[in-house]
Amino acid sequence: MALEPEEVAPDVTVDEAGTGRRILVNAGYRTLADVGSKIISIALYVVMARRLGDAKFGVFSFGISFVALVTTLGDFGQDRILTREVSRRPSLLSDYLGNTLVLKITVATPALLIATGILALSGSSGETQAVVLLLGAAVILEFLMSTVFAVFQAFERMGPVPVVLITQRSVTAAAGVAALLKGADVVAVAAIYLAGAVLALLLSVGFLVRLQRPTFRVDPKRWWPLMRVAVPVGLAGVFSSVLSRVDMAMLQAYDSDATVGNYGAAYRLLETTMFLSWSVGAAVYPVFSRLSRDTQPPVGIFYERALQLVISLTLPVAVGAAVLAQPLIQLLYTEEYARAEDALLFLSPSIALFPIAYVTGYLLVSQDRQIVSTWTYGIVALENIILNLFLIPLWSLDGAALGTSVSYVIVLAITITFALRTIGAVNWTRVLLSTGLASAGAGFAMLAMRDSFFPAVVAGTVTYLTAYVVVERAVFGTRLGSVVDLVRGSAGR
Repeated sequence: MALEPEEVAPDVTVDEAGTGRRILVNAGYRTLADVGSKIISIALYVVMARRLGDAKFGVFSFGISFVALVTTLGDFGQDRILTREVSRRPSLLSDYLGNTLVLKITVATPALLIATGILALSGSSGETQAVVLLLGAAVILEFLMSTVFAVFQAFERMGPVPVVLITQRSVTAAAGVAALLKGADVVAVAAIYLAGAVLALLLSVGFLVRLQRPTFRVDPKRWWPLMRVAVPVGLAGVFSSVLSRVDMAMLQAYDSDATVGNYGAAYRLLETTMFLSWSVGAAVYPVFSRLSRDTQPPVGIFYERALQLVISLTLPVAVGAAVLAQPLIQLLYTEEYARAEDALLFLSPSIALFPIAYVTGYLLVSQDRQIVSTWTYGIVALENIILNLFLIPLWSLDGAALGTSVSYVIVLAITITFALRTIGAVNWTRVLLSTGLASAGAGFAMLAMRDSFFPAVVAGTVTYLTAYVVVERAVFGTRLGSVVDLVRGSAGR
């Protein structure tokens, strides 16, 4: 069994047009999964926030962030290694699958139990401890489900993903909303969340059996080689989780549950946009893994197109979140969450920064440069903690939000520098010009109509699409930019 990273063969050839179409199809599946599941989840969060109040909603928000933080070692980069190596050599599936699943359970479960014990000793309420245990069990099951998804990703067969995720979120939201309307408390909602995770894992395994029927092999002697390869990716994931979650935990220590609830309301909207990054990243990662700077085509072509695609999808959303933060928060939540408006404004740059960093991180791992991500996220996670020690006491949740955006600027600067050293130059004019100009135009259109939320969204969308197409045609001679490039597999050459 080989649990070492495979070298990317420099003479590998790829059907560029066919690969581009598969990227779009798989990105579409992942987008469908995340759009559907996020919309459904937002419905549950909104009802929960309204029915439970900001204090109890703060308990749930803290629980989600806390368990993601303490169990993060359970998702220690094994999935990305599995996808990378199996996409290169499908015969390695059975060796990676069983050991990855067992490793996750072995690492995450004790961490959850220890952390819950620490909460009890620190004097947290029994309600908070129960929520943490239930949500922690759900997160561990979702870790296992993500390993199954990594297999789908390696074989570029993402079709089952939307079925599983949308089913999970629909059942969870329907049961949760019904329970809340009947007076259920936050513990009951956490239990419903756990039941949804059980259902999702069973569904994903069912699809896996139909797709590949891998042999489930577990050998503890082989865990160390797997962990040794995965450690840099895992550490990067740990530090990334700290970066994205520690502000909520620190805010809990400095301020009230109500403040955490307001920040959670704003942060959930940021998280809702992350599916765009996940969709593109999941689709391009197997392609990145099979290519290098010396292959034909080189990996840089697909990296440039992936950046163009993900920026064109997220930059206008970031602009919209900044301009329309106040009416958006008022629409989704009650006046009780007015403090979330400025927090969303400060978080809005992260909506555009995170996707670029995410795709670039995938590129670095695919080229066996994962150690760059490890050091980058480690340094920036420490920077974020230190920055929050100053910003949160000064500006509370607004300081936490500002710290998040500043940290992603630093991540982006470091990772892109190393990515360009690995793959060569990128045509930044091609990547940024159309989207930047179109997003600026959309921002002015929304600003002029910001007192009327839905008309402002319509005006911004129409302005963005029109300006984007005009610039693409005038400057680059294409109609839909990166989408056409990916399908045709010819532009940018």
